[in-house]
Amino acid sequence: MATQALAPRESQALRIRGMKVTVQSQNGDPVLLRVEGRVSQRDVEVDDPFVDSVGENVYSRQVVVDLSEVASLDSSGVNWLLVSQKRMHEHGGKLVLHSLSPIANNVLKVLNLHAVFQIADSEAAAIRKLGGNDR
Repeated sequence: MATQALAPRESQALRIRGMKVTVQSQNGDPVLLRVEGRVSQRDVEVDDPFVDSVGENVYSRQVVVDLSEVASLDSSGVNWLLVSQKRMHEHGGKLVLHSLSPIANNVLKVLNLHAVFQIADSEAAAIRKLGGNDR
């Protein structure tokens, strides 16, 4: 899937075995990230992929995460997303997931996590969600 060129973006990637986290933009809020590949905390060699990609203040920021290229999402990957969501809430940040791959969408639906995460169909819709409290 091609990345839309809405505005100039930084592109910096952190490859973590099967998972790749790419920073598309972090010049203010929202921070735009893309997570690709196999999302499993077991494949993560760093303490926190969001902190390693963006910095210590990531949890106090608004973060939009593109999950369109997620090939698999296991329970430890879901746990990582849940912990990240909780940390954002505790530190005044906000997390919105968007463009879920069919695999990611099915896993979150089966676990009834669409009620927990803010999820949007597109990056633009995710950014709009940051302005309100809708889910």
